Amino acid sequence: MGNFKGWLYLPVEIKVRELDAKLLLAYYAAIEGYYVIIGEHRMVELASTVYPNGIFFSKGYPKGFRKRIITNAKSNGHMVVELDEEGLILSNTTQYLNDRMKLEMLHSITQEYCWGEFQKETITNAAPTFASNCHIVGHPRFDLLKSKFRPLYKKDVEDIRNKYHEFVLINTRFSLYNSITEKKNQNTDALTLYIKCLYHHFLKLVKVMCERFPNTNFIVRPHPGESINSYRAIFSQYPNVHVIHEGNIIKWLMAAEVIVQNGCTSSIEAFLAGKPIISYIPITSEAYDVVFLNELGIKAKNTKEVTNILETMINKSIADNIHKEQRKESEKYLSKYYKWSNEEFSYVEILRLLSTIKPTPFSERLSPPQKTLYLKENKKVKHFFSSLTKSEIQLFFSKLNEVENCNSHFNINKLGKNLYEIQKK
Repeated sequence: MGNFKGWLYLPVEIKVRELDAKLLLAYYAAIEGYYVIIGEHRMVELASTVYPNGIFFSKGYPKGFRKRIITNAKSNGHMVVELDEEGLILSNTTQYLNDRMKLEMLHSITQEYCWGEFQKETITNAAPTFASNCHIVGHPRFDLLKSKFRPLYKKDVEDIRNKYHEFVLINTRFSLYNSITEKKNQNTDALTLYIKCLYHHFLKLVKVMCERFPNTNFIVRPHPGESINSYRAIFSQYPNVHVIHEGNIIKWLMAAEVIVQNGCTSSIEAFLAGKPIISYIPITSEAYDVVFLNELGIKAKNTKEVTNILETMINKSIADNIHKEQRKESEKYLSKYYKWSNEEFSYVEILRLLSTIKPTPFSERLSPPQKTLYLKENKKVKHFFSSLTKSEIQLFFSKLNEVENCNSHFNINKLGKNLYEIQKK
């Protein structure tokens, strides 16, 4: 292929959070001439050991896990770039540097991509010599919230609204206590006790809201690391409460009337999607709260304040005025962490930077393995990444073709379970 750019490895750990953004990047990368390998994280790692050396796109990891991923990628001849999924909001910069940005590994990173100025400053203040390798790119996840890409979710939003009508979306983040193991964390350390207390406050809030507004649906969307069944059992007697964790959160944000949250990064996505936010803050902790995330919403300290705000928001004309005031106050907080522009795109900047990387010499294609790649099924991995089909990729790419008003064609080859190679025809 004349415009062949190289191989690009895009691992995905949490499907509902990461896949759409990675598919967006894969689509444009393939158009530019990259051979893209995308899929469940372990499978992409495995592919990177037998397919040609190229660029491995690290998603950020804690301590030893990060060291293993980066070291293995380098030993297999790949250049490594990194965009840390947890790099947007840093409540404790020292902890972040020690846990997810261990400086001893920076020498192995060709390019470190940052969500915004605050993350870049945190890294470069600790490692000034690495400044030229640190680049503010935003995140393709937030590209999907911009007006250009909102048509991708139009049908999904319509289907959700047809099924649930006007609803309030409640995002939770209590996996430390209400974990996917379905066993409540009995640790008595301060953080666990704090999360446990917030969890119970939210349970009470949901019950109060659904009783106060019996004709309104409430969608509880647990964090990917939380037990869904615990919520379903608790709210089983409330017909207007639905516990759902399916698909990218963007379509649920776009379909919702109001979002209720506490300290969730999804509050930023809700804000960028133009949705009213209620930040429910029944308790506070200087040690554990990320204050910024609650500044994006109208703050409420108890269930009565929440229901009063909700009642006001049901009146659309009043709600619009409240929302406008809320956005003015919120924008000043966001700019510190993320530079938002409806006309500039993260995937464009990432691809520009990737084009400056000159990998070690490689052949355009090696002979593929005789058998499809295989790994033993892992229950935890399956929870975060259940499946990926060729038709899912094709559907997403066809929607992007509509957005771009083009008719690009791709070869999408299955390499193993939840693992695909993508090339532009």
